[in-house]
Amino acid sequence: MRSLVAKDNRWWRWWVTTFLGGFLLLGLSIVRDYGMSYDADASRDIGMTSLHYVAEKLYPKFLTKPSQQRYFEQYQTPLHWFKDRDYGVAYELPVTLAERLLQLPSARAANLFRHSCTFLVSWVGILALYGLGKRRYADWRAGLAVATLLLLSPRLFGEMFYNDKDAVFMGLSTVATYTAVVFLERPTWRRAAGHALACAIAIDVRIMAVLWPLATLALLAWRGGWGDYRHGRWKQLVGSLALYALLLPVLVTLCWPYLWEDPWSNFMQAFHNMQHFRWGGTVLYRGEMVLAGDLPWSYGVTWVGITTPLLQLGLVVLGLGLVARQLANRGWRLYAAGTREWQDLLFLGLGVGPLVSVILFHSVIYDGWRQLYFIYPSLLLLALRGLVAAAHWLRGQPRWQRAVASTLLAVGLLSSAGQLVWMHPFQSLYFNALAGSHVTSRYEQDYWGIGYLAGLRWVAEHDTRPVVRVCTESYMWSPFNSNYWLLPEDIHQRLQLVVTPAEADYFLANYRWHTEEYDLPHKKGEIKAGNQRIMSIFVLKP
Repeated sequence: MRSLVAKDNRWWRWWVTTFLGGFLLLGLSIVRDYGMSYDADASRDIGMTSLHYVAEKLYPKFLTKPSQQRYFEQYQTPLHWFKDRDYGVAYELPVTLAERLLQLPSARAANLFRHSCTFLVSWVGILALYGLGKRRYADWRAGLAVATLLLLSPRLFGEMFYNDKDAVFMGLSTVATYTAVVFLERPTWRRAAGHALACAIAIDVRIMAVLWPLATLALLAWRGGWGDYRHGRWKQLVGSLALYALLLPVLVTLCWPYLWEDPWSNFMQAFHNMQHFRWGGTVLYRGEMVLAGDLPWSYGVTWVGITTPLLQLGLVVLGLGLVARQLANRGWRLYAAGTREWQDLLFLGLGVGPLVSVILFHSVIYDGWRQLYFIYPSLLLLALRGLVAAAHWLRGQPRWQRAVASTLLAVGLLSSAGQLVWMHPFQSLYFNALAGSHVTSRYEQDYWGIGYLAGLRWVAEHDTRPVVRVCTESYMWSPFNSNYWLLPEDIHQRLQLVVTPAEADYFLANYRWHTEEYDLPHKKGEIKAGNQRIMSIFVLKP
C-alpha cells in the first residue's frame, strides 16, 4: 500500500512533538487523581524482596544503612521461599531501587512516584506505537493516527496510570514489536542487540513475551527464504542472528534475579506456572459469579468486544479482513515482495495469536481481559490498515460520501474523548454499547479497587470533624489501606481506618464480590464512573 502522502510537510515534527509532548504533560499533571489497585502492595513486596536478594549478593552494606534498614525489616523471607518469586521484576526492581535511593519523604510520595513510573513506561509504549505506524506507511500521520486510537481507548488510557503489570507489559511489548520491525527490516548487529534487550525486558516483566523472539525468528526465516535480504549480506545476517540468540538468554537471566541460581529450571518453572496460573477466585460474567477456571472460551473475546470503542473495533475488523484477503491473494508468498506488507503478518501473529491460544488452551484469565492488553497495540496496527485503505478508497468517491465518512470518524473520536473526560479518573471502567443495559449487575466494575481513594476523599469533604472513622468489607486485603496512604497529609490526619462497622462512622461499599445492594439504611453518597455506580458510602452513626 502506498504512503498516505508523497512526502512529509515541513511542520510534521512540530505536530508530532506537540501531540506526544502534550500527552506526557497531561499524564503527569493528572497522575495523582488515580487510586491504588489491589495489586499495588503485592507489586511492591515483589520488588522489595528481589531488591533485598540482589543487595545481599552484590552490596550487603546497602541493607544496613540507617536510611534503608527499617524499610527492609519486613522483607527477610529468602527469595526462593517467597510465594511470588517467579514474577518477572525487570520493571519492579529498578522502580523499587529508585524509590529507595530517592528516599521519598512519605508513603504518598512513594506511591505517586510509582504511578508516574507506570505512566512513563506506558508513554514510551505510545512512542513505539507511533514509530510502528510511521514505519509501516512511511508517513508520520499514520503514526499519530494509531497512537490516537490507543489514547482514545478509555479503558487502556485509565490503566496507564496505576496498572504496573498489564499496562507496563503492554508498553514494553510494544517497544519489543518496534525493535523487531527495525531488526527484520535490516538485520545488523546493533539492531540485533537492541531487539534482544527489548525482548529480555519484556520477558522479565511477563514471560508471555517469549512470543516476540519466536515471531522474530519465524519471520526472519520466512523473509530470508524468499530472498528479501541481499545475497551479499548473508554473513551479516547470520552474525546478527547469532548475536541475538546469544544475548537474549544472557539478558533474560541478568534482569531476573530468580533465574540466577538455576536459569533453565527456574525459567521453565515460571513458564509452567504462567500456563496454569494460581488464582481460583470468582468473577462476575453476564450476571453470574463464575470461577475463573470455569469461564467459557468466549470470555476474553467478549471483554475485548464490550470494552473497545466501536470505531476502533470496526477498524480492527476491517483491517483483519484486508490482511486475510492479502494472504489469500499472495498464496505461499503471503506478502508482496519489496513492500512493507510483511509487517502485517507480525501484527497479525502478535495480535490474534495470543487470543487464539488462550481459547485453545483454556488459560485462566480474569478481571476482564487485562492479561491480554498487550495484544491491543498490534490489533490497532491492523486497524490502521483498515483506516488507510478506507482513506485511499474514499479519494475516488463523491464528496458526500467523504463527508459522511469524515463525520463518522469525528463522532467516534469525539465520543471517546468525551468518555475520557466524563469518566475521569475511572476511564478503566468503560463499556461500549455492545455491553447492553444493566452493566453494573452483569460485568465486573471496580475490580482494581481504585474507587477507595475517591470514597475516602468524599468522606473527608462531607464530614469536617477532627476525627472520622471509616471501614469497609475485607479490610485486611483490599486496597482500602493503600489508598488511605495516598491521601494528602491534612486528610490523612483526620481519617482513621477501623476494622469493624461497630467502630466506624462510615462504611465504603465496593461491590466487587457483592452484586446486590448492601443491607444498610443510611446511604449518603455514591462514587460513579460516568453513570455507572462503583461505590456507595453509608453513614453508620448518623
